[in-house]
Amino acid sequence: MSLAILLAAALQTVNVSGGVEVSNSPQIGIATRHARCIVRRIGVAPRDEGARQAAIDTAISDCRAYVESDFTQGRVQRGDRLVSGRWWRGMQRTLDAIERDVAEAIVTPKQYKIIWQLPDGGRVDVYNAPGALTSVRLLTVPL
Repeated sequence: MSLAILLAAALQTVNVSGGVEVSNSPQIGIATRHARCIVRRIGVAPRDEGARQAAIDTAISDCRAYVESDFTQGRVQRGDRLVSGRWWRGMQRTLDAIERDVAEAIVTPKQYKIIWQLPDGGRVDVYNAPGALTSVRLLTVPL
C-alpha cells in the first residue's frame, strides 16, 4: 500500500507533457528530430518565465526553419521518394502539435528530453524501441 502511495506522489512531481501521437511511421523520424531540436536548442530552461518563453519561442522558430529548409531543398523522403506537398501539409499539423506540447511541458528551470511512449504504454529513450514502430507518443520530460 505505501509503495503505491510513494509511486503516485513521485508521478505527480514529474512534469510530463501530454505528448503528441505520431501514427504515421514515415513521420516518426521527422517529428522526433523536430522535438529533440527544440529541447536541445533550449538547453536548461531559464528560471525567469519571460526568458524561458523567449528561449522556447526562439528554439521553435529556429527548428521549424531548419525542418522547412529540409523540405524545400528536397531532403525529406518517404522511402526512396521525395514527399509530396500534400504529404508535407499533413506533416505541418504534427509539427504544430509538437511545438505546442513541448512549449507547455517546459515550465521549470531544467533541461528536458524527448522520449517515446510505445503503443503498449512502455517508455523508452528515443530510437531505443524493441522493434519496428508504426505509432509512438512523443513526451517531453525533465532530466
